[in-house]
Amino acid sequence: MAKFYSLFLMIIFLICACKGPKKETKTIKNNKKVTSTDSAKFANNTDLSDFDKGKTKNQIKYDNGLIINWFNIGSGEKLKNGEVVAIEYRLALPDGKIIDGNNRAKLPFIPFIVGYNMQTIGWDLALNQLRVGDFVKVEIPSYLAMGKNGLPGIVPPNYPNWLYLKVIARISPEYDLDGIKTWTFNKGVETEKVPGRLNEIEYNAIVSTISTPNVINTFKSNIALKYVQGQKNIVPGLAKVFKNIKKGQKIYVLLDAKNAYGSKGFVNLVKPNEGVFYNISVRDIRAI
Repeated sequence: MAKFYSLFLMIIFLICACKGPKKETKTIKNNKKVTSTDSAKFANNTDLSDFDKGKTKNQIKYDNGLIINWFNIGSGEKLKNGEVVAIEYRLALPDGKIIDGNNRAKLPFIPFIVGYNMQTIGWDLALNQLRVGDFVKVEIPSYLAMGKNGLPGIVPPNYPNWLYLKVIARISPEYDLDGIKTWTFNKGVETEKVPGRLNEIEYNAIVSTISTPNVINTFKSNIALKYVQGQKNIVPGLAKVFKNIKKGQKIYVLLDAKNAYGSKGFVNLVKPNEGVFYNISVRDIRAI
């Protein structure tokens, strides 16, 4: 069940409109540093109930219900929608029990695109307030987390989440031109091209926008999508990316509106003139 909650298997969560920028700031006089022992506890423990005692340096309460506590304060500009960052995280319940984290996938960090509903809305609202180098505990109220449904067997209904989060670095796109951005996290392998035959690409994808999570989620349904080069069943920007795609490649793709669904949008899932994010894993490429 924990894997079901992971960053690469997004779930449709309650989406809630956030209020204005009003906030209450509490500066806490605290010279205690986060030590290597603390970092080890964060990395390896299954219970963070007392982790933050005496470590909070700053706290901001937002009137949408979000509370951010800083253990370490970063620098530079705040993160913006559409930026990809490397994060280390643990998601816990208010009793301190950890229910998810990048360590469960045995990864030192996970790439996260800000603002595109990779997780609950509380994550994006928090990341919009953070900078590279921040180490925080985010107290997410239930209606900005999993809401009245919770996550059966893991998160009770109407339950807040505690998100412990380190923003390690921004990750620059490897390709950024004419409204198409890509980030590759597994390069994949070249497949043999057969003269006179077209390639069929079989892939899984999570597709989302700023306004809508899970426009498509084939990881959840486990039904792969297929595309034959030259067909018109995908948006123009994705067709361009697929010209050089490889078997086994794991890639993030961010398209502006003109490379996606343009001024018409897509039914009630993609708004007119809205950018679209794709989290893609290529299962196979074969000649047909």
